[in-house]
Amino acid sequence: MTELLQMALTGFNLGLMYALIAIGLTLIFGVMRIIQYAHGEMFMLGAFTLYYWNAEFGLNYWAGVGVSAVVIFCFGAILQIVLFRPLHGKNILYSLAVSLGLVLIISSSGQILFGTTVKGIPSAVTGGVLLGGTYLSYERMVISAVSAALIIALWFFLRRTTTGLAIRAVAEDPDTSALQGVKTRRIHWIAFGLGSAMAAIAGCMMGTLLSIVPTMGFLATIKAFMIVIMGGLGSVFGALIGGLILGMIDSVVTTTISGDVALILSFVVIFLILVFRPSGLFGQDWE
Repeated sequence: MTELLQMALTGFNLGLMYALIAIGLTLIFGVMRIIQYAHGEMFMLGAFTLYYWNAEFGLNYWAGVGVSAVVIFCFGAILQIVLFRPLHGKNILYSLAVSLGLVLIISSSGQILFGTTVKGIPSAVTGGVLLGGTYLSYERMVISAVSAALIIALWFFLRRTTTGLAIRAVAEDPDTSALQGVKTRRIHWIAFGLGSAMAAIAGCMMGTLLSIVPTMGFLATIKAFMIVIMGGLGSVFGALIGGLILGMIDSVVTTTISGDVALILSFVVIFLILVFRPSGLFGQDWE
């Protein structure tokens, strides 16, 4: 029972971090209807930004998380304006080709700039507490709390702010939104930058738990796409639930059997969901 509780807590922690990545991806897709395969590279760049800020220069960890989010937000917004805006309204294959090219360019540039040596970010919080035979590290507790707070903040932003409501309106009906005076071009780069920043923060959170390498974005992209397909393309709540499901599978199955079996089971779950719910668990639900 103690081991099961430990796996469940680890899965919950992983699920929230997975959800951060996936919510950023589903936000971009929901607003712009493009497949952003370079989303994992935003995750990687966020982790490396924090690494150099904190590990190399010795500056405050939490300030580094904020800096990473701002830097990658701006980078994502620039990418949208320069590369993806000219492709808006055209065949989705054009944006797909651009995002695949970005994967190669950013990951290859990362290997040149950052090197191929495995790096790591020192933990911002140390120690833990033993509850009922289950060890809870303060680091994972803080990461879970921060991840949950960001997801709640995004939910509040989308439902209670003018810009958030505009994002939802453009996602639901871009033409009608434009007729009502919503500046869709502005909403596009805000959504793209915000989605990229979410991935960057997830990279910062997971950077203390994982090894940091320039190719780490590939797995993050795969996980994000698995989650958004599971939860429903364009569904923020679906991305959260999908992230928690995938986190539990990764934690429990990897611990009890192996990581390969966990990956296989994840795809089996996705296949079953798509058989019975072709639009995902929640479809395109922006509530």
